[in-house]
Amino acid sequence: MSDQATGAVPDPESLRRLISKLREFPPAVRTPVRRELRALGAPVIDAQKAVLDGELPRGLVKTGFRHKIVHSKRKGKFYTVKQNTYAERDVKRGGRSTGMRSKIKAGLKFRIVAGKTRQGIEFKTTGPKGADGFNKAKFWQKRRFRHPVFGRRGQFVDQAGQPFFRAPVIQGREQLLRATEDIITRAAQET
Repeated sequence: MSDQATGAVPDPESLRRLISKLREFPPAVRTPVRRELRALGAPVIDAQKAVLDGELPRGLVKTGFRHKIVHSKRKGKFYTVKQNTYAERDVKRGGRSTGMRSKIKAGLKFRIVAGKTRQGIEFKTTGPKGADGFNKAKFWQKRRFRHPVFGRRGQFVDQAGQPFFRAPVIQGREQLLRATEDIITRAAQET
């Protein structure tokens, strides 16, 4: 993506090495360092929640289709496919809600992984789960999705999604990595 922040980029391998050294710290140092590291994710999660608290996305209506030329890598040929076109429209009866955005906000998580086999920084959402166990936050992240109207399988509508997850993570990534590196380096020097 082109949303990369400017400035110095911490080397991922050195960051992984620093996080793995966190296990070697004595417990008296490790506990406050982990607490300080967990607090680093709060600004990014707050930015994600601010997007979800914002205005609901507008409705969508299919306006037609267009033909698109696609190249098949497997067969090495070109072919045409129909691609639907959509336009924004006002929502017919707004104000009704299933509470999905508040459930998505409740499922936003940040964690520092410092195990023997994996080390890293992780943002994820446990989001609301459907009856089939699918994380509904994944389709709310999309630009457009199709769903039954309040569970009625006879009536489907297209709806604009609300990309909330990736943009705040990408915008806060460099600051988060630098702060993580500073905290762990400072703790290593103090021990």
